[in-house]
Parts: sequence; structure tokens; C-alpha cells
Amino acid sequence: MKNKLMIAVMAGAMVSTMMGIAVNAEGTIAAKYSVVFPATGTQADGANKLGEFIKEESDGRIEMEFYPSSQLGDKIAAMEGMIQGTIEMSEFSATDFSNYDSMWSVCSLPYLWDSGEQAIEVFTDTEVTAFMEEKVEKCGMKIIAWQNLGSRSILNTKHAVNEPADLNGLKVRCMQDSILAGTINAMGASATPLAWGECYTALQQGTIDGVENSEPVLLANGMQEVAKYLSLTEQFIIPDPVVVSKVWFDGLSEEDQQAMLKAGEDYTKWYNEELWPNAEQEAQDALIEAGVEVNEVDKEVFKEAVQPVIDDYLSSATEDQKAFYELLVKVRDNQ
Repeated sequence: MKNKLMIAVMAGAMVSTMMGIAVNAEGTIAAKYSVVFPATGTQADGANKLGEFIKEESDGRIEMEFYPSSQLGDKIAAMEGMIQGTIEMSEFSATDFSNYDSMWSVCSLPYLWDSGEQAIEVFTDTEVTAFMEEKVEKCGMKIIAWQNLGSRSILNTKHAVNEPADLNGLKVRCMQDSILAGTINAMGASATPLAWGECYTALQQGTIDGVENSEPVLLANGMQEVAKYLSLTEQFIIPDPVVVSKVWFDGLSEEDQQAMLKAGEDYTKWYNEELWPNAEQEAQDALIEAGVEVNEVDKEVFKEAVQPVIDDYLSSATEDQKAFYELLVKVRDNQ
């Protein structure tokens, strides 16, 4: 997968001087926003507002076209499209960057953050932003915004989970990342990498027994219809960056580049301070109303179970991984 993406990066670099800026029927610059989440829910509300910010900041010159539910392909397809300049915008988990740069696997470490708010503060810190910017742009993309997606907990079809032993025998979907999978295994379950768009049917058919995600994401994807036990393990807190194609961005006028950056800045503030703060509790209430049983857990026993995953990772980390981890922890601890 990494080789495929790096080939795409090189191809994108070669065609960057030849790529034009797509213009839609109205004569405005088209910016296709390809995402895997559905057309309704908290994330969709955010996407629609992002489009408004872009239109406003560009004085109507740039029009974001929203393509939810993997209409233009999965996350990997979106990343390749941005690298090549055929897709202008996308949004995915920070850990998805590890498909082409192993440094980003640091974001997969469990219990790295106390809250999503803390994670956003760190990722938007000027020192952290400067460190990340060159890494992302080398691979043909540019981050314009960050979103809190909350804490990821385990929803399953079998029973409530109170301790790691309760996960024994359960197949729990995880993203395609070795650290995430190792963490789920260490917690006691059997990690099952699977595309998010396939999870609803997989739960329905019993191919998997559970998924892990935040309440608003679970609700928006209708997971409460096929699984009824949500245990607040909160093992991962992984913010989502909003990313644009560097090929496309570099082809914009200076004025439009600044408009995109300002739109991203405005959106980051609005999303994290106005949209998201109430989203988790409201979603949890809706899940309970739909018949989902929600239980708190003693997270200390889960932290103890996954500590070997963290220790093993840091003992064999590359220089880039160590530098990124140490920077994140330093900024986190100095807040």
C-alpha cells in the first residue's frame, strides 16, 4: 500500500505543472470534498458549514462539492486522488497518514490524550503545526483544518464490556493500522481490519461482533440498529484533519490560497468550539433512546492491558516517530 501511494506521490509531482484548476458550470472553481461519512449527522453538518466558509472567504470564487458516503471511493482512493490532483479535498483520521509515512503511527497510540479538546489544542499548536507541515506536503497534501472526533469506545452485539476479559472471543473492527489492531488485541478482543463502510452489514451478518468509534459517528452511521452494547473504554482519541491536494492548492492564485487557509482556520474554531462540544452527549442520549445500553468502565485496567503495546512501539520507534511523539507529549504536558 505504501509503495502504491509513493508512486502516486511521484506521479503527482510530475504532473503538478500541467494540472489545471477545474471550473464548474457556474464559472467558479470546483473543489470536490470526498469523505466516507454519510450525508447526515454531525460530520455532515460540519462539511456543509465548511463549504459556506470556503465560499464566503473566496467571495464565491471557490465552490465546495460535497461527496459523502464514499461516492468517490474510500480513504485510500481519496488520498491518491489528492496526490494526483483529481480530488481536491478530503477528511480522514490522522492515523491514515501512516499509509505513506510511518511517523504518523504515533497518533494510533492508545490513551495518549485525556480528551479530544486536549488533542486539538496540541495539533493546532504552532510548533506542532510547523513540524507536521513539511511531512504532509512532501506527500502531496496540505492540512487546512482539524476536527475533534471525540473518544472511540467499543460498541458490540453480545454484552456489556467492563474489563478486558469481557472482550475475549469478540471480533472488533479496527482501522487498517498495526498499532490500532495491536491495541484491540491487547484489550482482549480479536482485531478485524475492515473498511468503515462495510461495518453495518458485517455487524448485521455476524462477520464482526463490534466496532469502536465515538458516539456521534456511531449514531450517524446507524450502528445502534445492529448493536446494543456501548462500553466507554475510550481507548483512542484521534483528531481528523481536513486536507487539500497540494497540486490543486499550488495552482490557485495567492488570493484563493489565503482564502482556503482562512476558511480552514475559521472552520477549525467553529467546529471545535460550537458544533462538537454538545455532539457527544446528544449522540449518547440518542443511542440510549434507541435501546443501546451504555456503561462506564474502569479505564485503568484497560490502560494496564495496552501498556506493552506502547512500550514495544517506543522501544523500536524510528527517529521521526520518537521526535513526533516527544513533541506531542511535551506540548501536551506544558498546556
